[in-house]
Order: sequence, then C-alpha cells, then structure tokens
Amino acid sequence: MIKKLLLPLFLLCAIFINAQSVYEFETENIAYQNLVGSTSLNNGEVWDDPGYTIPLGFNFTISSHTFGTIYIVEWSFGGELSNEQIDSGILTLISPIAQDIADLGFGSGISQSNISYKTEGSPGNKILKIEWNNIGFLDDSTESDFMNFQLWLYEGSNIIEYRYGPNQINNPSESFEGISGPLVTLATSLNIDEGELVDNGYVVEGDPANPAVAVVAAGDFYDGDYLQGAIPDGMVYRFTPQPLSIEDFTQNNFQISPNPASEFLNIETQLSNYNFSIYNSLGQKVIGALSTNKIDISNLSNGIYYIKIETETGSATKKFIKQ
Repeated sequence: MIKKLLLPLFLLCAIFINAQSVYEFETENIAYQNLVGSTSLNNGEVWDDPGYTIPLGFNFTISSHTFGTIYIVEWSFGGELSNEQIDSGILTLISPIAQDIADLGFGSGISQSNISYKTEGSPGNKILKIEWNNIGFLDDSTESDFMNFQLWLYEGSNIIEYRYGPNQINNPSESFEGISGPLVTLATSLNIDEGELVDNGYVVEGDPANPAVAVVAAGDFYDGDYLQGAIPDGMVYRFTPQPLSIEDFTQNNFQISPNPASEFLNIETQLSNYNFSIYNSLGQKVIGALSTNKIDISNLSNGIYYIKIETETGSATKKFIKQ
C-alpha cells in the first residue's frame, strides 16, 4: 500500500484558503484511565496501518466539516483520523500521533495492542472516546517501545482532547522516526489532492509537559522543533474552538473578478490599507505589492493561483484561475 506523505504535506505546503477556524490550546494533567466496557475495533487481530469506522453517536464539527462517523484511515499510519475514509478531497485530519505505529505483537503474530471506542454521556453532552492501548512503533527494531493514548470528542462544544497514558520510549530515534518526540498535529481542513491546508493547522511543540502550539498561518512554513521527548503519563492536550468575530470577518472580506482571468485581476474591498500576495499551486510567491485594486497577471503562466490579502488584524485568501 502507498501511504500519503502527510508530514511534508502538513508542514511544508502551507497555503490556506479563507482560514477561519481558531482553537485555543491548553494542557492539563489528569490521571489516565483505560476505557472500560469499550468496543474493540481490531478484535484480537494484529494490525498495521488499520482502517476502522467509528460511529460517534452525535454530530461533530471541525472547520466546515460536520460528521457523525469518524475513520482511523488505512492510508495513514495508525494514529490519525479523518471525517473521510478515502484519501482524496478536502477533509479534516486529527493526529494524536503521526508516526508509524503498529500492534506491539506485530512480529509475533499475536495482538498485544487493542484499539477500542465508546460513547458516553446524555444526549447533548456525549463524549466519543477512542483508545490505543499498549501500541508499538513499526520502525522500533527493539520491539519494546510503547505508548497509550486516547482521543476524546465532545458533543456540542466540539472540543478535541488528546489524552496520554503510560509509555516506555528507550529507542526514540527509531520510534519517533528521526525527530525528537511524537508528532502531534491538528489539520482542521486539508485538500489532500493538492497538498494544501485550507484552514488553520496546529503543531504541538516544545516541552511535552508544558508545550506550546504553533499555528501554521497562510503562506507560512513550519520550522519548529516539535515535541522534545516522550509525553508524560497523564498529559491532556486540549483544542477548544473559538468563535470568529463579525468584525474580523468583515475586516478581511474581499472579492475578486473576473475568475477565471487572463490579463487583469480586480480586487473589490472596502479596505484602504492592505498588502496582497499571489502564490502558485506550489506555494511560491509570484507577485506581491501594496494596496491596489487592479493587478496585472498577464505574465503568469496558465493555472491555479491564490491571492492573499493581509491587514493589521488578519488575512484571507481566495483561489483563482489564470487562463
């Protein structure tokens, strides 16, 4: 099976279209508890790159995506989930860990790593809980490193929590695939065909016991240090969605015409002081200047481009076609 290269896709090709989703990141230390009475997904079968379907029991919203089913996607690495089962289109990608994990019993053929889920709570206040119990790492030649972690999704508030339990990491260079710790991310909306993030992305970095989150903004490239070591038992990483104010939306609103365009692109906006940049489909800036309402694009090659408007209060990006 050919797996999607999600690490460079997420961290290197960072163009956002109409980025709007904002999450507050916070941490807490809560004693880790294994799920009781949960439904096993692998049912005792040894797994690597598993593909599982999980009903939430309620609707959950991330960015523009509202869904009642979530998938551990077989085209990824075992610890990543999406609202879509297929590896195409625009989707959300939730990654409590993005390294290549596998059943700790993969070498012996006897499963040691159960993946399970349960939905708890009353209507309107339900929580979907998914647990990866005693999981190993495919690249760990010692076959002894392991982690425990859970994903919790909250009905109504749309809060996302990554919860981490006991672990043993004696071979980090192999288990973490050459970086210093687990790769923990949240891509709220991702065009997987084009390699473009279409809404804000988040990378957890720094001290695993007191981490920060890097927001990968429109046109930026992530060049941070990731997490510096294993995540301590009991850590909770929480993403709480924040509403976008009407003022922010109005301030960043603009229209472009014509689309497709051949000679000139017109910007229609009430903004009087802004910068603009035009990027090609590879994320390379091809035009950039101060405020103007008419842009000469006659020298651009035919294809798909993105125009980004920036003000002191924020930015917004739109897609257009040069023909």
